[in-house]
Order: sequence, then C-alpha cells, then structure tokens
Amino acid sequence: MEIKKIAVRGGHTELCTGAVALLNELTEDRKVTAAVVKYLKALGYEVLDVTPPVNYTSSVSADLAYGVNKANEWGADLFVSIHFNKAYDSYNGALGSEVCVYSTHDIAQRVVNGLGELGFKNRGQKIRKELYELRNTSMKAMIVETCFVEATEDVVLYKRLGADAVGKKIAEAIVNGKAAENTTPVQKEEARKPQSTVSNTDSWVRRLQEECNKQGFSNQSVDGIAGSNTLKGCPTVRQGARGNITKLIQERLVTLGYNTNGVDGIFGNGTKNAVIAFQKSKGLSVDGIVGTNTWRKLLNL
Repeated sequence: MEIKKIAVRGGHTELCTGAVALLNELTEDRKVTAAVVKYLKALGYEVLDVTPPVNYTSSVSADLAYGVNKANEWGADLFVSIHFNKAYDSYNGALGSEVCVYSTHDIAQRVVNGLGELGFKNRGQKIRKELYELRNTSMKAMIVETCFVEATEDVVLYKRLGADAVGKKIAEAIVNGKAAENTTPVQKEEARKPQSTVSNTDSWVRRLQEECNKQGFSNQSVDGIAGSNTLKGCPTVRQGARGNITKLIQERLVTLGYNTNGVDGIFGNGTKNAVIAFQKSKGLSVDGIVGTNTWRKLLNL
C-alpha cells in the first residue's frame, strides 16, 4: 500500500517518563520527532504529530493509547513512535539503534539501515508483538529506538550529529526519498528562517481564513493570500483554548520547527512554550499569547 499519511509520536510524557542516563529520552525524542515531522512534510507527505500534550497523564496505558487512538482515528498509513533505549545503568561503548515491529517490513529496515549509515551500530528489526503501540495500531507501525542513552559512544555520536540530522535521516528512510540539504538544526533560528516564508497562495492561510469566517471572527475572502484582512480576522488565542484555530496555530509552529507536543487543537503548556519560543525568536513581547503581533509573524507579514 502506498504511504501517504504518517502519524509520528514522541515517546513518553512528563508524568510517564522515559529512560534517563547521559541523555534524557523525553527531551531528546521530542527534538527528533519535531525534525522527523518537519522533513516528512518537506518531502510532501501528510503528517500528524500524535505526541501527547505536556503532563497529559500519569497512566502508562493512557499515554500509549493517546497516540494510537489519534493515528487510528485519522486513518494513518504508517505509525512511527520515536524513542531512545536503555539496557544498563552505564555502558562504556556503543550499543546502537534498533526498530521494534509487530512483523518485519521494508520501511523499518530502511530506518535502521539509515541510522546505521550515520554511524550507529545496526541492531536490526526486533519483533515485539507484546508492545501496545504495535498491537493496537490498525496500520503498519514501528518504534524507533534511536540509540542507547547510557552508551558512551552512542551519546557522543548522537550529540555530534544533532537531533535534526538524525530526524532527517529517519524521515528520508521512511519515504525512501531525499530531503533538501539547506535545512539546519531545528533548535537554531537559522533553520527556521528559510521555512517561515508563507507563499502567496498558501493552503494553511486558506484554511485559517475559512475557520475564522466559520467562527464569526471575520468575513473575508478565502483566497489563501495572507494580508491585512486575514490578520484582522484572527482572534487572540491563549492557553486553555480548544478548537481548529488552535490546531492551525500548532500546525504552523510545528512546520516552523517548534515542538507543541501535539497537533490536537488543545492550547496547553506545550503550545504555550512553543509560542514563547517563537515570540523570542522574532523579537516580540513574550507572553505565550497569540495576539496581533504574533499572528503577523506567523503569517509572515
């Protein structure tokens, strides 16, 4: 089956923490997830970030069910969960990368081979039928164990490469394609600038215009052209908001390289933190609220 829609999840939450040693799994898998989402979109695929919101739950089962349910409801063709591994309290050397699957498939093999090309020891595909995400997704699925957080050589290599390069390789391997070479790490402002351009006929702008009209904030032409009428029609959105406009904000921020911890239409701490980071990068007043000036920058006006 042709892969068109890809659901991507960063493993664990703040209340269901992951592995911690020389690296913190939760911190690093969010960075890799953001890069994977960014590059898959750049390669022309439909992507849904199904990472749970910040502090979503202390229940492991609820944490796992969040991404699986989102992916199933959306009708994804592929589910990808990004993790980091741990086997020992400490390990001097290299342990490498592996991809867990319900049954082996070519996409998972490409991913683990791709990580091997970056220099990680290739541990191959591991059949793990008992894992929740692999048992309960209705599409082809895989859990990417990027490297081991306690293995000294894995950590040195990962830090040298950076999360962006690792995410880029995973995205390219998933779709068996090649992303543009002019995108640098998502953590740096230099990487965000080339992506921040909004074209004159942008589908995201069109959907924003439609939603603002639908909710009664404006009565503007739906033409996909970001201008003064579009800006005037955008409401102030802050933490606690829910709905499609919040989801559009999250979508834009993720596209620009900011991790909202999910594109779910819920303006939680993750979205607020992403807005704050965006505001800082643009020299705006930092309040975590999407008001006129923040909308102006999101619309590239």
